[in-house]
Amino acid sequence: MNIVSPVPRGSGVEVLHRDLARCIPGYRLRTYSPWLSLLPPALRLLSGRDAGLVHASADYGVFFARAGVPLVVTLHNYTSDRFMAPFSSRLQYLHYRSDLRWFSRATLTRANAVVAISRFVGDLVRQDLGVDPPMRTIYNGVDHERFVPSNSRRKPRPFRVLFCGNLNRRKRAHLLPQLAAALDDRFEICYTAGLGDGNLSKLRIDPAGARLRPLGRIEHAAMPAVYQSMDALFMPSVREGFGLCVAEAMACGLPVVACRESALPELVEPGQGGMLCAVDDVAAFAAALRRLADDPAQASRMGEFNRARVEQVFTLERMVREYSELFEAVRDGAFSR
Repeated sequence: MNIVSPVPRGSGVEVLHRDLARCIPGYRLRTYSPWLSLLPPALRLLSGRDAGLVHASADYGVFFARAGVPLVVTLHNYTSDRFMAPFSSRLQYLHYRSDLRWFSRATLTRANAVVAISRFVGDLVRQDLGVDPPMRTIYNGVDHERFVPSNSRRKPRPFRVLFCGNLNRRKRAHLLPQLAAALDDRFEICYTAGLGDGNLSKLRIDPAGARLRPLGRIEHAAMPAVYQSMDALFMPSVREGFGLCVAEAMACGLPVVACRESALPELVEPGQGGMLCAVDDVAAFAAALRRLADDPAQASRMGEFNRARVEQVFTLERMVREYSELFEAVRDGAFSR
C-alpha cells in the first residue's frame, strides 16, 4: 500500500510519522515548511497523484485529500480549544477559532477514519466541533529498545529534575524559577531549549539562576542519554494531547511529577509512577520532588513501574500494529465515505 503522509517539518508530529515511515512498508513521509500553511491550497501538491492512502493531521488534512483516495487523520492536539486563548496572541487565537477550526471540521467530515492520540483530545474535539466521526484512540508509541533505563550506578550529585519542552506559558516554563526557589541545593533543574527558547527573558528565566541548568537544543536521537542522566521528569504543562516526553522518560525508568490536566493522567498513575498536582501549585510540585529525593527506593519503584507500563501500553510496536491494521481496514473499505 502506498501511504503518503505530509507533515510540517520540525514538529513533534514529525517524530510520530517518521516512526511509522520507518516501520510500515510503503509509508512515505513528505515534510514541508510550516510557513506553507499560510497558503493552504498549496498544500494539495504534497499528497501527490500516486497516493493510495493519505495520512495527515486534522488541522490542514482537508487540503491533502484527493478524490477517490482514502484519508486517515490523526488528532495530535487541538489548538482551536478555547482554553488556548491565554497562551496565544490575539491574531493566533482568531486564526485558531475561525479558519483553522473550520479546516479541522472539514477534515474530520471528509476523513474515512480518525485517530486520537488520547481519550482527552478525542473527547475535546467532539465537544468543541460537534462532530462524531469514526474515531479510535491509538496512543503514541516509544521505542522501548532505545529509550531504556540507565545501567550505571548513580554517583553522588544533586537530584536532577528534567523539564523537557518548548519554553512557553502553556508548558508553564515560567514556573521554573519559582520551583528552583522552593527547592534547596540538593536539586538541579535541567531544561531543554525548544521552539520558545527566545522567551527566556519574557518568562523571567535566568539561565544562570540558582539550581537552573540550560541544556540547549537537543536532537531527538540524543534524548535517551539525557533521560538516563536524570532522576525525575517535571511536566507542569496545562495542555498536552499526549505527552511524548513523559512516555519517553517513563521508558527510561524515571518517576514523573506532572500537572493533573489534559492527557497526562492517562500516562501517569499517581502514587505508582509519580505524582499529579493541581495547575501551578509550585508548593505541591516541590513537595513531590522532595519526596522522591528523600526516598530513593520509592523513586526507583516508581521508575520500574513506569518502565513496565510503557512495555504494556505505550510501545512503538503496538502503535505501528494498530495503525497498520487501521490502514488496511480503510483500504479494504471498512470505513467508506
